[in-house]
Parts: sequence; structure tokens; C-alpha cells
Amino acid sequence: MIHYSVIPAEFAWVDPSQEPETREVEVEGVSMLVEMTGSGEGRIVRLFSTDPRHYLDSRYQPGARIHVQP
Repeated sequence: MIHYSVIPAEFAWVDPSQEPETREVEVEGVSMLVEMTGSGEGRIVRLFSTDPRHYLDSRYQPGARIHVQP
């Protein structure tokens, strides 16, 4: 079977039960989406802030590890 789509195959054939847990959190006044990696630890996926200084701060760059309160 051939499946034609504009969506890349790695996104089209993903099992939804295998998706990592994500959570919207606020750390030091900065709203962000965090992918939970362990007990109280997470990896920043996306910032929701409108302040350009938050995007320039290396502590909040996507991929950075962060401690999240339960």
C-alpha cells in the first residue's frame, strides 16, 4: 500500500500511547511547555512568553533541562 501525504512519515505513523508526557509550567515567571523525563526533571520544548529577553536567556532555550515542582 502506498500512502501519499504532506506529513512526514515519522509523524504520520507515531503510536499515540508512546508520546512523552508534556506539561505546561511556569518557572520564575516564564510560561513553557516541558517534556517530563523523570522525577521532577524535564526538558524544555517550547516557551509561551511574549518577552524577547526570555528567548535570549540560555536557561530557557529549548532542550535545556529544568527542575519542575510536582
